[in-house]
Amino acid sequence: MPALALALIAVLAGAALVVDRLHLDTAKSELRIAAEAAGLAAARELANDDRLRPDFDPAALQMKSRFAAARIASQNFVAGQPVMLSTDSASDVRFGRLVNDPATGETIFVESNDHEPTSVAVAARCTEARNSAVPLPFRTFYAPTDADVVAVAEASLNFQVKGLRTVDRLPVPTLPLAILDRPNAKLDSSHKHSTVSLKQSEKANASKATQQPNTPNWTRDIEQRRGADHFGYDDSTGEVTNQADGIPEITLRTAAHSNNSKTNAFVIALSGNLTEDHLRRQIAQGWSADDLEPLGGELLFDHGPLTLAGLRGVDCNVLAQSLRKILGQSRVVFLYERVEGDARSHVASLQITRMVAGRVMSVREISECECEIVLQAAVLATRSAVVSSNETDSGCEKSKYVANLRLTN
Repeated sequence: MPALALALIAVLAGAALVVDRLHLDTAKSELRIAAEAAGLAAARELANDDRLRPDFDPAALQMKSRFAAARIASQNFVAGQPVMLSTDSASDVRFGRLVNDPATGETIFVESNDHEPTSVAVAARCTEARNSAVPLPFRTFYAPTDADVVAVAEASLNFQVKGLRTVDRLPVPTLPLAILDRPNAKLDSSHKHSTVSLKQSEKANASKATQQPNTPNWTRDIEQRRGADHFGYDDSTGEVTNQADGIPEITLRTAAHSNNSKTNAFVIALSGNLTEDHLRRQIAQGWSADDLEPLGGELLFDHGPLTLAGLRGVDCNVLAQSLRKILGQSRVVFLYERVEGDARSHVASLQITRMVAGRVMSVREISECECEIVLQAAVLATRSAVVSSNETDSGCEKSKYVANLRLTN
């Protein structure tokens, strides 16, 4: 009997050790997930529309980032308790940049006082000092009954973006809209991607020449801040408001089957045509992997401008109804500098020069095939953004509007 009792005690002690170890490993995994979620939320907040305001305050944006990390962390639980982060400066949420370590050649996080940091390090702690240590009840017989657990995660933004692709087959957050970058850009019928004839090019030149210099365009209305500011976006509710917020807007007019000098926007068709069902889906969800398949699964600007099909005469009712369902959502949109083809044709050839981001603030039907869209500039961070390997790639200048977002440790 004594031997049996001793054996039973040994078995129970071993089982207790296993249970405590599993409990501790689970807590470490839960805390790691919380730290990563908080890091991504903090980095995403750094890519906030505040960057586009004339009174941009980097310190205030970093505080927003800390609060975003703390809010997301508290929605995660470790051993049944919410994860709490300190929002004090230089505490659980720290800002800096990724740099190459000259000694090892590895990319590391370096904390800095840079007014526009691009990386965030979040330290999530469940410790005795914070009254949140992980309880291990079976340790009563052999060690302290709780354990300190710490997890550190880093998330980073990269604005050196050269294109888009799907990640894990998830849709890319785009709107199939091309917007005039600047007016009266010179046409070039010899562009390597162009298939229009000289006669078509001459017609396009004539069409372009009729465009008025004051036609709303991205360079003037957004980047030179000469656009109106009639709307705002409320981050807390996700709703569009009728109050100015310091970020300019551009008024778009979609292309019809006519030579209209006010046209400054086209619906993009990646495969040359676009059914109404596909248009509704692309506006609601973005471009899917199947949508991008005709382009090889990705849309890249590393070799210069792209030539894509722009549609004229898109059903305004379908377009307007679909856009109203996503008012205020930040999406990637595209800029064009040249239109080639007969103005009476359903399909135009657009030279797409770059991508930006914006929110649709209002939509108004003008006719059966023309819509007026008010779009506000935005900043968007997404895993779908493809970054350049170096800063000298053609067409890959640093973006103000689109950033790659990823975990970096």
